[in-house]
Amino acid sequence: MTARSEPNTTGTEPMTAGPETMTAGNEPTAPGREPTAPGNEPTAPGRKPTTTGNEPTTPGRGPTTPGSEPEPLAAELEPLRGGLCALLTDEPASAYEALWQGGELQPWTRAAIRLWEREYAHGIEVDIEVVHHLAIAHHACAYDLEAAGDDAAFGHFEQALRYWATLYGETDFWRRMHQRLDDAMGVPVPDEVVAQTRTRLPYNLLEPHLTLAARLRLTDPGRARRHVRLVTGCAFPDAIVAEAREGLVRDVLDGVPAAVAEGRFAETIGVLESWLLLDPDSHGLLRALLFTSRSWVERLREEPYATRRSDELLGRMDALVRPGLARTAAPGGEFAKELARHEFLLALRSFGALGTSAPSPDALGSLSEVEQARHRARRAVQHVDRALELYPEMGEDPRYAEVTELRSDGLPGFLAWLDAVEAQFLLTAFGIGDGELSRARRLLDAAGAYAAADPGLEEFVRSLENLLSVRRA
Repeated sequence: MTARSEPNTTGTEPMTAGPETMTAGNEPTAPGREPTAPGNEPTAPGRKPTTTGNEPTTPGRGPTTPGSEPEPLAAELEPLRGGLCALLTDEPASAYEALWQGGELQPWTRAAIRLWEREYAHGIEVDIEVVHHLAIAHHACAYDLEAAGDDAAFGHFEQALRYWATLYGETDFWRRMHQRLDDAMGVPVPDEVVAQTRTRLPYNLLEPHLTLAARLRLTDPGRARRHVRLVTGCAFPDAIVAEAREGLVRDVLDGVPAAVAEGRFAETIGVLESWLLLDPDSHGLLRALLFTSRSWVERLREEPYATRRSDELLGRMDALVRPGLARTAAPGGEFAKELARHEFLLALRSFGALGTSAPSPDALGSLSEVEQARHRARRAVQHVDRALELYPEMGEDPRYAEVTELRSDGLPGFLAWLDAVEAQFLLTAFGIGDGELSRARRLLDAAGAYAAADPGLEEFVRSLENLLSVRRA
């Protein structure tokens, strides 16, 4: 936008300053005009002429001579000039006008997005037309930025999906869409055509992100994960988002049972782990990882000297799945059962019973070892309780029948033996006082509550009772 000049109403052509230096009494004149004598220059209407030598001055300043401008005054006017220039920016009259660049209509421009965002933000009610324009413009902008590898694409993708989700739920938008289709086709468009278009809209918008995620999974996993997050974080209905996520890994998950049957455990876990990096909360991926690792551990338990490998594998798998489990809803169905089996194996790991035999309290050589064993056993109890909470019928499965015995006898009996062994360490130490004797009494009481179920423990507790009487005497 440029400033317009006022029309010339005097009948003369406008004068422009030439390259000559203009000094009083030596000014160039236009052809056919007489020179203007000093002190007789024309004045603007409504102003009084200024006579030479009697020019008005600003307080503290000297008179202004023709052809020069004081530097202090110019410095003061500079901010004003900059402000006026800012007000005269070439702002399009509308967002539609802003879409035209170089004589061509563009799918988006930054100016158009800015103007529509401003209109959307200041509107009292949601303008569906503006929302539609913003959805299209942000999407077009995002794809251009994505093609250039610019991370700014993700912000525009997020905005576009938010606006599309708004349109998906607006009945009035689809009514208008139906009317426009009728007008464009010249015949009534069946209702089911519009309904099908509305149903497919979320899938058509989300599938490209899943395709990009699959393509970038190995070459750029960080960018791939951001595309998956656009899907998982969008405002479309949860059922639609869940279906889209399942489609991302359906082929991968379908191949897991065959790979496990063939014993390709490490390879399968590696593939699943690479997909889990993209979607850490996926129930399908979490369940597949638990199934694969559990199948591998069960096979390792049949091999001699494989306890350490089983222990390391379980620890690695738990570290992989635990963050995702913490962020998702409580698992159900087959996922809950698979997680219960994982918890049972963790219980055996904590208890030290992943091998062929359970730990023995006879192997403990100090009070600190007793305390460590007690801590592991109590943690095993927590894992077993969690397993039975997820899968109450787990003990009915012949492969996991020992879970019932472990919870009812194995762990409580081991903890009782630990109490008795700790009491023995206390009672056989030198220089014990009343505090140690009182603790030994409490430990024997706790062990005695279970002693009736274990004749060996009952006999051991009885001998310690006699020793306690002697030490007290």
